[in-house]
Amino acid sequence: MYTIDIDISIDNKYVLDEILILKSINNHCGLATKEYIVKESFGSGFVKSWNFDGLMIRHREVLFSSDIKVRGEQKTNALIFSILLNGEKVISLPQSNIELIQEELESCISFINLANGCVVYPKGKLIREIVIKMSDAFIQKHQLDKDFPIYEDYDVRNLKNNFSNQLDYKTQQIVNELLEDNRNGLLKRLFLESKVLELLMLRLDSKSSGLKNSTILKKVHLAKDFIVNNLDVQISIQELSKKVFLNEFQLKKEFKSNFGTTIFDFALQQRIVEAKKLLSKTSKPIYEIAELVGYKNPTHFSAAFKKIVKQTPKQYRNTV
Repeated sequence: MYTIDIDISIDNKYVLDEILILKSINNHCGLATKEYIVKESFGSGFVKSWNFDGLMIRHREVLFSSDIKVRGEQKTNALIFSILLNGEKVISLPQSNIELIQEELESCISFINLANGCVVYPKGKLIREIVIKMSDAFIQKHQLDKDFPIYEDYDVRNLKNNFSNQLDYKTQQIVNELLEDNRNGLLKRLFLESKVLELLMLRLDSKSSGLKNSTILKKVHLAKDFIVNNLDVQISIQELSKKVFLNEFQLKKEFKSNFGTTIFDFALQQRIVEAKKLLSKTSKPIYEIAELVGYKNPTHFSAAFKKIVKQTPKQYRNTV
């Protein structure tokens, strides 16, 4: 494993000269923007950061060719909010005897002061991550500590309690807006600040809702995983609710809230995606593909496929 020492203090020092190449720096309307690419000897990808008024946002999309262990020290107070879209990483804080794994579509948040630690990124796994750091000045500017006990609830010693929250649909939507936005200068700065506050509001709101909502969310993700991994099974909502120990009404409501679609439409879309893959990548007969994606009757499969794709399975296979 290759070990790199970096400074991750809130003033946006980012000493990764060993693995990154600085491509551009731009300062406009108080917004500092930096773009880096990963050196070929360490892998591929990029890092982009925005920094202004005690707020730093960093977007990473990297694929390392070897395990990377990044050590650092947080020298000033900062609320750190990590959103991992793809990949995984190990967070270690020896002083607090904490070692946790953050996985795909999970978030963690912690208030850190004078802490040492390290993050390990595994080789061969695409890392897509948004890291947001908020200084004391930013927190107090928006009076975030007035209505929410941020300093106590999110103290680094409580990291285990604020770790690995599954990303809900609204959070994923906001993150996508952040990644797709092309504004510059003052408009970019206002946009970034508003989206960070929106993300934080959702996170604080979910915190105040308590453990019950966290448990429900895990069950909803279990339902989603069951559908994805059992496309050959046509399961009713009643049966699915029994498998995840959640009543039908709540399962339907929370599934739509978190994934932006109904259980039926999600299952149908997943079946069509799998069918398209099998039609284009294999020579399996259509009746067999129909069974693999949950249709006992090939005619019903063809009708459902044509409704979504606007082609019959045979026509689709002939065009790819």
